[in-house]
Amino acid sequence: MDHQERRARDIGVDFLISTPDGQRWVGEAKHTHRTIAPASMFRHAASQLRAAKKYLAADGGLLLVSMTMPTLLMEELEESEHLAIWDGRKMREILSRHPSIISEFAVAESASETTSGPTEVELLEPRATELIERLEQLQAGKEHFKLYEDLCIEILNYVFIPPFTIPDIQSRSEDDLDIRDAVYPINNKNEFWDQIKNLCSTWFAVAEFKNYTASIGQNQVESIQQYLYHKAMRNFGLLCSRLEPSESAKKARRRAWVESEKLIVFLSDEDMKDLIIAKSFGQDPSTIIQAQLQEFFLCLCP
Repeated sequence: MDHQERRARDIGVDFLISTPDGQRWVGEAKHTHRTIAPASMFRHAASQLRAAKKYLAADGGLLLVSMTMPTLLMEELEESEHLAIWDGRKMREILSRHPSIISEFAVAESASETTSGPTEVELLEPRATELIERLEQLQAGKEHFKLYEDLCIEILNYVFIPPFTIPDIQSRSEDDLDIRDAVYPINNKNEFWDQIKNLCSTWFAVAEFKNYTASIGQNQVESIQQYLYHKAMRNFGLLCSRLEPSESAKKARRRAWVESEKLIVFLSDEDMKDLIIAKSFGQDPSTIIQAQLQEFFLCLCP
């Protein structure tokens, strides 16, 4: 084992690959029996692999995922993290060109299926399935903003109570709509949320909902920022919208923290599904929030 391999093992890299042309790649394998997995799991794995690639000064990174990933998510991560990703579908396509190892792969896959339990679809709680289906079926746009607000509040209640307690629903006028905020008191005795309370000097999490057909931008971030108020002990916000935020929204969030120490988390439809899935399987949904904030602070510069 050479020095580079020892360094790779120290940080938990699964394997190193040396190509015929002399390049060295880092590789990470993620195997799951689940047929559904949070997008945040893939984002975190890709982010960690990118960091390992940089630390080891490798030429490339390869993420192997046993299940089939959503195509758009895979393409997004390949571009943003500068990695190659092979999911189950891609690996089968590659194996089809190498018949000598197909039978060996099939034996390993069969053994895996024999020892696996029920699929994640079978284990999802009925309430979780219902919430995900309603979110997928609800159309974006002003005409459905009230339904979207109601559904998001139901999802946040399902996911975060406890440690949150029953929200106080407050209304205000914006864009000719009666906009509602959900203000959640945060209880003690939860490690992650205790950290948020101390970091932000907050007792509350303020949730705002934007049922827009396009990505939210600077104005929407400034909207929730205005409602976050230090003297009222509400300095933490959850901004829910249908799509991933625009670059202008991300820049506005950075200013909100750097200039006013108001911390805002973006929750797209995919993030909301991830929270529901995590809750249904007895995992801590706050890890999804934590992963986003970790990336935010890691990239934060003066």
